[in-house]
Amino acid sequence: MTFNNFSKLKLAYLFLVLSSFSLVSLADSSMQDSADPSSYYLTEASTSFSSGDWDIDDNGQADALTDGLMFLRYAFGLSGDSLLNGVISSDSVISSAAEIEAELARVFASSGDIDGDGTVDALSDGLLLLRYLFGLTGNTLTTGVIGDGATVTESAALESYMSALMPQAPYIKLNGSAFVSHEQATTYNDAGATATDVIDGSIEVIKTGAVDASVAGTYILRYLATDSEGNVSRTLMRSVTVADTTAPAITLLGEAVVEVELDASYEDAGATATDTVDGVVEVVTTGSVDTSAAATYTLTYTATDNSGNRAITTREVSVKEPRAEIFNVTATNNGGWAYIINGVSKPDLTLEVGTTYTFNYPGSHPLRFSTVNDGIFNGGVEYTQDVDTSGTNQITIRVTSSTAKTLYYYCRIHARQGGKITVTQ
Repeated sequence: MTFNNFSKLKLAYLFLVLSSFSLVSLADSSMQDSADPSSYYLTEASTSFSSGDWDIDDNGQADALTDGLMFLRYAFGLSGDSLLNGVISSDSVISSAAEIEAELARVFASSGDIDGDGTVDALSDGLLLLRYLFGLTGNTLTTGVIGDGATVTESAALESYMSALMPQAPYIKLNGSAFVSHEQATTYNDAGATATDVIDGSIEVIKTGAVDASVAGTYILRYLATDSEGNVSRTLMRSVTVADTTAPAITLLGEAVVEVELDASYEDAGATATDTVDGVVEVVTTGSVDTSAAATYTLTYTATDNSGNRAITTREVSVKEPRAEIFNVTATNNGGWAYIINGVSKPDLTLEVGTTYTFNYPGSHPLRFSTVNDGIFNGGVEYTQDVDTSGTNQITIRVTSSTAKTLYYYCRIHARQGGKITVTQ
C-alpha cells in the first residue's frame, strides 16, 4: 500500500470519527442551549487560560469531547463556529472563538508536537491526544497514528509527555444550579460542590459565605479545593436570591357556603390570614349580602403581605325564600284516637331546617308540639318557638337551626294520639 493510499484511509477514518463526535457534541450542545441559563457556572474572574496545558476551555479539566476535539479540529485548520460547534460545555470559562483559537495557538506552540516530528499534525498529534483523553494506553493509543518522522514513538513516553500537561489543579464542579431562588423564612440547604484531582482523587471542597434565609437579599457562596501538593482549583460561585414569593394563607371562619332565609339577619363570620414572613396579616372583605332580596351573594376576602403577595378566597351566601310544606291531618278512633298523616297512623316525621310546615287538623283534635313524648299528658309543656297557632284549625312551625332536634306532635284533648318528629339540616 502506498503512503498516499494509507493517508487517504486514515483521513477517511478520521472524518468518520469526527462525524460521530460531532453528532454527539451537537446533541449535547442542543441540550445545553435549551437549558435554563441558571445551570451555567459562575466563576471568579481569571486569566489562567494561558497555562498551555490540555485544558483548552479553562474549566479545570481536560476532556476528550471538548478540549480533545477542539485540538483536533484546530489541527485540521477549522476556526470560528466550525471549531466550537457542539464542544463548548456549560462550565467552559473561555468560550469565544477568538479566545479558544488564541489558547490553541499557545498550546500548539508550546506542547502541541506530541510525537516530536517538528509539526503539529491532526492525524498524529491530534489523534494521540484525543485517544489519551479517552483513556487509551499502550498499542491502542499509538496504532496507526505514529508518522515516519516521529521521534517519540513508544506509548510510555507519549503517555508521560501528555500526562505532564494534564491540569494539575483539582477540577471543581457545582452540584445543582449556579443561580438559586429560595423562599424566605424556609430552611436553605446548599447543594455544595465536588472536586477531583488527578493525583488525590476526590478531595474536600471549602465553601465560604452563608445564606440568611430569614432576610431577603442575594447571597454569594464561593467554593474552592486544594490538593495535597497545594494546587488550588478555580473558584466557583453560587448566587442565592432569598425572596418572599408565597402569598398569605387565608382561613375562613365558618362555612364557605352559607344559606340565609329571606329577611333574616346575616352577620358574616369573617376570615383570618397568616404569612410565613409577616405573621398575622390583615384581611380585607369586599361584597355585601342583602337579605331582603333572594339571590346568591359572593363575599371576597383578600390578604396581602409586605412583599405584595396576595391571597384571595370567597364565601357564597345564598338568600333563600322559605320553603313550605303542608300536612293535611285527620284523626281516627280504632280503640283509641290516632292522627292520620299521608294515610299512615301516627307516623314518625322528618322536618328540614329552612322549611315552614303547616299542619291542618280536625277542629276537635287540636295538634301541638312538645319536646316530651305525648306532651302535656306525659309531664311535658307545649313547644312554641317559631310556632304559629293563630290560624283556624291550623298550626305552623318554621324550622331553623335552633329548632329542637327532637319534637313530638300530640293532641291537646286526647292522649297517645301523636308521634315523633326529627329535625335535620
